[in-house]
Amino acid sequence: MKAWRMHGVNDMRLDEVPLPDVTPGWVLVRLRTIQPSVTEVQWAQGHFVSVGSPVEKLLKEAVPRQMFGHEFCGDVTDVGEGVNHVKVGDRVIYWQRAACHECGLCRSGLEALCRKGPVLGVDIPGCLAEYVLLPGESVTSIPDSMTDSEGAAMQPLAGAVADVHGADVEMGDTVVILGQGVMGLNIMQVTRCCGAGKAIAVDVREDTLSLSGQLGADVVVNAAETDPVEAVKDATGGLGADVVFECAGGSAQHGLAGSTTLSQALTMVRDQGRIMQVGMLEPAATLPAGLIGLRGIQYRGQTNCTRKLINYAIELVQSGRVQLSPLVTHTLEGIEEVPRAFEITGNKAQYGAINPAQVVVRQ
Repeated sequence: MKAWRMHGVNDMRLDEVPLPDVTPGWVLVRLRTIQPSVTEVQWAQGHFVSVGSPVEKLLKEAVPRQMFGHEFCGDVTDVGEGVNHVKVGDRVIYWQRAACHECGLCRSGLEALCRKGPVLGVDIPGCLAEYVLLPGESVTSIPDSMTDSEGAAMQPLAGAVADVHGADVEMGDTVVILGQGVMGLNIMQVTRCCGAGKAIAVDVREDTLSLSGQLGADVVVNAAETDPVEAVKDATGGLGADVVFECAGGSAQHGLAGSTTLSQALTMVRDQGRIMQVGMLEPAATLPAGLIGLRGIQYRGQTNCTRKLINYAIELVQSGRVQLSPLVTHTLEGIEEVPRAFEITGNKAQYGAINPAQVVVRQ
């Protein structure tokens, strides 16, 4: 089969590799539509944005290696012994990393909380290929009413649903979403479905803010023209937001906000309010722990998606309450176009992209 492999930093090549053998508990999927993530683009270019990431070591020492790609839609072509929830012919998506089955959480029966299992595209070969082999527990089937494009965009939505759940959004809450990229737009839509009283969307791109308003944001703030902290204070009568989702932080090299939006989140959230860290910040990013403690702010990291939550995410799309199609602005044909998808995804503002560029491998 054909698969994109990394031969080093900034060195991606389309190689011919053996079709993987199916083992117990695993499934083989023939890809239909795939898309890279912004983080994967950063890693491929040698910008390692997370502390302790094994990607840098793998790219420099263990090459060539089939890396990256965890957002896809495809058809099951073979299942290993013990896989009962999907069958050959099912159209599936990747929605969670498998549990490691060895850590203290797993040994305590809390596999759903495990954060140490294999990561698709890092620890096991990713989906930038014609086929992908992955743990059966990492995939779920999708209904016929969902398009391949929507299916490929489901993994970020699964994360968004988990983040909204983890932030304990309550009916009537005022929520601020800093950043209106894929995660920000998804989170904004999900919060409206969960009873948020007011959704305030903040970004520096007018096109994404316009879309945000169309998809349900009550207030849109262009941070390039207006102080977002003051705008949030004005919209809340000086109180501040109940919940702030920080979705814009990360590498300024790739058009993200560094740690500026984290500082804004800490200023615009109310006392005893909650901040959910969604953006992947630079390793050197710091928090004013004294201020957090003094004001009783709850600062939270991302949480795992569960079977209940992925089923809810699928229902949100199937019912039309969350729309993914308007976010998909660039679709390319053929597996040879993966590098072009990386280029567009890594420079979204330049290309007017919102969702990562999608590649149709097979229809």
